[in-house]
Amino acid sequence: MGTQKTDWGDVQWLQMNQEGSSRFKMNVGIVTVEPGTHQPAHVHYEEQVVHFLQGVGLNKIDGKECLLKPGDTFHWPAGVIHEIMNTGDEPIRHLLVSNPESLDEEIIMNPWEKEEKPLMPVEAKKMLYTAVEAIRTQFLENMHYAYAIFDRDNTLVLKSKYFPTYCQECCSPSLYYGAAPCLIPNSKERLRMEQTYHCTHDMEVYAMPISYKGYYLGYIKGGFVRRSQTPDRQAYGVYDTPESTVQGIKNLLRRITKAIRNFCEFDQFRKRLAEQELQIFDGLASQQLLAKSLREAEYAMTNLKINNHFLFNTLNSMASMALDGGLPKLYQSIIDLSKLFHYTLRTEDTVVSWRQEFEYLHSYLKLQKLRYEDTLSVVYDIEPEVQACRVPFNFLQPIVENAFTHGFKSTSNKSLYLQAFCKAGRVIIKIMNSGKIPDKRVCQSVNLGMKSNTSHGLSMVCQKLSVIYGEDFRMEMRSWENGAEFYLDIPFQPITEEDNV
Repeated sequence: MGTQKTDWGDVQWLQMNQEGSSRFKMNVGIVTVEPGTHQPAHVHYEEQVVHFLQGVGLNKIDGKECLLKPGDTFHWPAGVIHEIMNTGDEPIRHLLVSNPESLDEEIIMNPWEKEEKPLMPVEAKKMLYTAVEAIRTQFLENMHYAYAIFDRDNTLVLKSKYFPTYCQECCSPSLYYGAAPCLIPNSKERLRMEQTYHCTHDMEVYAMPISYKGYYLGYIKGGFVRRSQTPDRQAYGVYDTPESTVQGIKNLLRRITKAIRNFCEFDQFRKRLAEQELQIFDGLASQQLLAKSLREAEYAMTNLKINNHFLFNTLNSMASMALDGGLPKLYQSIIDLSKLFHYTLRTEDTVVSWRQEFEYLHSYLKLQKLRYEDTLSVVYDIEPEVQACRVPFNFLQPIVENAFTHGFKSTSNKSLYLQAFCKAGRVIIKIMNSGKIPDKRVCQSVNLGMKSNTSHGLSMVCQKLSVIYGEDFRMEMRSWENGAEFYLDIPFQPITEEDNV
């Protein structure tokens, strides 16, 4: 199969998976690391099994060091950070078997199948933002890889925070754009095929189009690696990337584009199904029955949501108080926890008074205060007139929980401010938390995600508001001087006897 030379040694390929071919599913080779050389830290983009045949040295996996010697065998999943230092007088040789996880040929070769229904450019752009937000927390944020996603107008949609150290030193791509030429579009030209670019600092960048049934949605860039086999490349002490790793990177980017297409397919199918259901149920009575059934199903699924980590931490804090003899505080904590369970068991309710909803939130925050103690500050500013307002059941707590899940990650001292007041027949609600200040792009992404009918907590809150108020409400994420703000504007509707209160 040939030998690939690198600045730390070489790889003699015994078997190499070819793109678009189903003959071989694995890469097999003999890797040689010469005496006194060093494979710099690099990410494994594919699953690997390595058996050492000769030589001694230092092996480092995810920062943990161990000595290596002949006979050692390792199995590494995709995503580990690895480096090898040859500290001996003879070459280190090891057998490498890797699984590049090739995608189906159809996915790679035919992403431009036509959609039956024409798609407007604005719809295509919204489709990409919705899909990226839907897979962001479940898929993209769990990958320690460098990538950047752009829409059809070459606007940055989402960017990884994991870029190689060399890239950070040269261009600071972790900033919004940084000084990275590879992340600044230089034309409005649309990417129709996979491309390889060489940046001004001698790194390779791979770009792949994102499409859905013939419509160009945007593209993704990834890679950011150095390859000595490329002409005029210089050695910078950056990992000289072998071909198997390059295949792994490209397949990873293809999996991301596939995940986006899959969500677009699912979302379009869901919308078509909803349209067909409305056509089947003709008449006002049938539509009301359908809406009631859907509402009951949504509430049955979403309202019984006590976060496992929150419950575990609360019980741990209560156990500590019991050991320390804090009986009055322990008693109050048990009362607060019982209020939470009692409230969430009201699964038949769709609306409650603000007073009831706030009491539930207050019990939740008192239990959080039990865990975080003086590092958590909570301030309420609520006008008395708001107490009698008719609001959705369990809509405040998921927003506040979002602050503990995401907003407070970057700060040790946590502060939360809840304000509610009446204005011209409306109720204005502001929930602000300290922490990292989101930029305009992040706010836009979250706001699109809330309206996308995904299963995320904030999206569920948006659906609940829509069930009660139709389109007569406003919910959006904003940035403020100390962190993030969720702004809600709802009509003032007084609670009535017909409501289950």
